[in-house]
This record gives sequence, structure tokens and C-alpha cells, in this order.
Amino acid sequence: MICGEDEEPSDALLYVRSGRLRSFVSNEGKELTLFVLVPGDCVRFNSDTLLDALRDSEIIFVPMSALREIGRTDAEFAGWAILQLDRLLDRSVQLVKDMAFCDVKQRLIRALCDVADRDGRGGDAGIVIAPSPNADDFANRIGATRQSVSTVMAELIRCGILHRFGQQSMVISDIARLRRELAPDRRTSSRSAPQAAPAWEA
Repeated sequence: MICGEDEEPSDALLYVRSGRLRSFVSNEGKELTLFVLVPGDCVRFNSDTLLDALRDSEIIFVPMSALREIGRTDAEFAGWAILQLDRLLDRSVQLVKDMAFCDVKQRLIRALCDVADRDGRGGDAGIVIAPSPNADDFANRIGATRQSVSTVMAELIRCGILHRFGQQSMVISDIARLRRELAPDRRTSSRSAPQAAPAWEA
């Protein structure tokens, strides 16, 4: 665990050289994952930053004062840093939009697609993700309860889209079908239809 309050410098650019870290916020024992940092990512590190190392990781801190000096003499580096920070900002904005306008099922499907793009590998049965996040990981990432996530995953398994093998791996058998669930017209039609609220909306 890396806490901005305990680190020096407390205002810096954090660059991930290797490994994987989870950036999150916490309040009264509840956590919400903002994004996962992988090699090549960087993020503004300050006193409010909370990071959890998911794997052994090597990170580099560049104090903001030093970063400003580098930016004056190396425009290419400054441009790269801005693009990296902008990309993480986009992820945060998408998270806010999902929390405001999407139900738990939609948020989980987006998270599954993101994990498939980032960590999946092709197999005979579909896209294999191993090791795969568990229900708690997904719950923290999308801001939902573990029970709600488990309910949606069980629904996707019944539909034949998702298959779990033990606690460490999963297969997405039809990623195209999963992505279609994110289509705006699909979301609109499903919300406009008069029906009882399913369990995963709790």
C-alpha cells in the first residue's frame, strides 16, 4: 500500500516502470477503484493518493518542481506526460459517467471488456483471462456490492457469455455479444421498457 500522506515527495509525477497498481479512493471502509496503472502509465501523486500494489512493482517519483524544469527544456517529454495524465483523466470521467447513468450490469460489462482488452488472450473457447479479478475486485472497481456483482456474473454465465474455471480464470466466449450490451440504443430500450427492477440494480 502506498499512501500519499506518508510519502516524500508528496507532490510528484508517479511513473510505473513495472508491475501493476490500483489507484482508489476510500471512505468509511468502502473503496472505489479509479483505475489500474500498468507499465508506462503515470499519475499525479499527492497527499490524497492511495495505491495498492497488485504485483511486485517498480515506480519512479519525479517531483513536480523537477518536472517543470524538465518541461522547459524537453518539449517532447512534457507532451508525453500531458497525454498520459489526460488518458487517466478520461478514465476517471468515464467512471463518473458510468456511476451516474449506468446500472450495475452495464458497469460490470464495461469492466469485463476493459479487462479482456488489457489482459485477455485468445483461446479456442474465447478470450481467456487468467488470473482474473474476483467479485470483490470488480465491486471495488465499479462501485457496487459484491452480491450485486455476483448476481450479474451468474446471469452472464447462464447466458453462456462468461465461464469461470475455479477462482483464478475466466473465459469470455462471445466478446462481440458482450460489447453489444453497451450500445446506447440497447441501454435506452432496456431502460424505457416497463418492467420490475432486476436484482442487480440493488
